[in-house]
Amino acid sequence: MKKLIEDNYISIVRRGLITPETKYHDFYDKLCEEVEEVYQSENDDQLKEELADVILTALNWARHYNFDIETELKKKIIINQNR
Repeated sequence: MKKLIEDNYISIVRRGLITPETKYHDFYDKLCEEVEEVYQSENDDQLKEELADVILTALNWARHYNFDIETELKKKIIINQNR
């Protein structure tokens, strides 16, 4: 998973869509945009693509701020299992 996160992040940085100046609200705005596209999806193929965009945007946000999202996901799964 770490390689997938890093490869995607690097590709977005190279395109200039993420810079050192990219802030929390920029990621939030992009995530909201992607969620809206999920809502507007008209078929399964479009929905799958848009859901992937939502996930990749969230992963880019975590990577940008050096969050160990894999560890956080594992912790959250344990929390959910214990509910």
